[in-house]
Formats: sequence, structure tokens, C-alpha cells
Amino acid sequence: MFQHFVITRFNLLVPPVEQAKGGTPILDESWMINRLALFEQYCFSSLKAQTNQQFTWLVFFDIHTPEKFRDKIYSFQNEFSNFIPIFIDGMEAYLPSIKKEIADRLTQPYLITSRLDNDDCLHQDFIKEVQTEFDQQDFLAIDFVDGYTLQIEPEVRLAYRSHVHNPFISLIEKADDFVTVWSRKRHGQWSQVKKLKSIRNKRVWMSVIHIENATNIFLGYGDIDWQIIAPFNIERKIELQLKQRNSPFGNWKKLSFKQNIKTRWKVTSKLLRRKLFPFLLN
Repeated sequence: MFQHFVITRFNLLVPPVEQAKGGTPILDESWMINRLALFEQYCFSSLKAQTNQQFTWLVFFDIHTPEKFRDKIYSFQNEFSNFIPIFIDGMEAYLPSIKKEIADRLTQPYLITSRLDNDDCLHQDFIKEVQTEFDQQDFLAIDFVDGYTLQIEPEVRLAYRSHVHNPFISLIEKADDFVTVWSRKRHGQWSQVKKLKSIRNKRVWMSVIHIENATNIFLGYGDIDWQIIAPFNIERKIELQLKQRNSPFGNWKKLSFKQNIKTRWKVTSKLLRRKLFPFLLN
């Protein structure tokens, strides 16, 4: 009845961002080494552990990616057949390539496409929960508002995170003239779309905050048990190291309080706007 595609952009630069948060040039060799490590430890390991394996993972790399990195990329494919690396000529080719690659594989009357950044990770039931929402809708975006955030440097902090129109949105649609979840280049643009279902209290995603994040900062809140991290299936060695370095909640309790209030206000106002002013949505 449907096919599910997870779509990830890897080393395709989006202007005008040229440097990561720490000043490191994006897409140079050191960036690529570090990002492949993050990808393997957090993102790849979480997709490989999904309880529902009925999906195809399309990961887009730049055509100029050096051979030594391609060897590592192909090793991911050998380890996990759902992972499909695709090499394209820059960001301008991204959206057309997504549609082409899906069209070449599409055999069902419906499809689901899900966004996933290459340095984030998913709960092992993410795919299952997304597919549970399928009911032959012509067009419906699925937005799991609540998740977690994990800061891994310079200090480790694990916290709740709630984000309306976040980077983990999925789109259910008919295969005829499909557009995919990437039809909105920025995930925040889904705020303008009427056919969107906001789902609360299913924490099926985790944003990972690190020194090379170009735009993301730590916006978490709450004192939570470290054990919630288990079903995200971070590489075991890395998870143990993070647990040892985890910052006591008391060290950032005031920050948590401020961010909790700010988050509640933003989430409530955005959801209320959708409910009260649907005529403003497309």
C-alpha cells in the first residue's frame, strides 16, 4: 500500500553557512572525518536498530566526495542494506534527485517520506510510530512535537526538547505527483501547511548538539533518567563515555527552568495559532 523513505542530506553545503559553530570550515577533510564518526555513532546506529525495517534510507553525498571517504560510506551499505548512498552534484541537484530516486523505486500507490539530519538519532520505534499514522491520506504531514536533546560537547547534558515543525517531520501522500517532505526546504515552513498532524508525548527523536553544529544550540530542560537513552541505540562505547561525563542537573538547573518556560510558551503559542487561525494556512 505504501513505501517509506527516510531522506538525509550529508555533505551538500547550504549557502550562506560556511563555518560550523566552532569556526571549523564546513565540508573540509577534518569536518568530513568528524561528521562520519558522528553519523556512525548516533544516526546510523539508531536507524539500523529500528524495530520496523520496512523503509529505504536515501543518503545524499556530494559527487566530489574523496574516494577514501567513499570506502567508509560503502561499508555502511554493506552493513545495512536499507542504507542507499547517492552521489549528486551539489545542493541544486538535491530536490530533483530525491524525486528521481524515489520515482525509480516506487511501486505502491502511497509513500511516506521522513526527514533526518545526519547527526541526529531516532528512537527504535520511530519508523513504526510514523507508519501507524498511515490511513491512505492524500496528503498529511506528521509532526512529533516532543523528543529529547543530547549535548555531547563541551559538556554532556541530556534533556527534554519540544519543537513544533521540527527537523523530524514526515509526509504521507499519494504517489501521483508526489512532492516529498523536502518540498519545504526548511522544516519551519511546515508552519504554513494546514494538513499537518501535531502529535504530543511520543518522544521518538533526539537532536544531538555538538561543537560543529552550524545553527543548533542546546535548548533542553528537565532532570531526566539517563536510561531513557537506551532505545535510541547510540553506539554502546560512546554511550558509556557520555554517561560518565554527564553534567549533574544542579549545574544547569536555572538554565533548565528558563528554557522550560520559553519552550512551553513557544510550543503552546504555535499550536494555538494552528487551531485558532486555520484560514491562515495553505
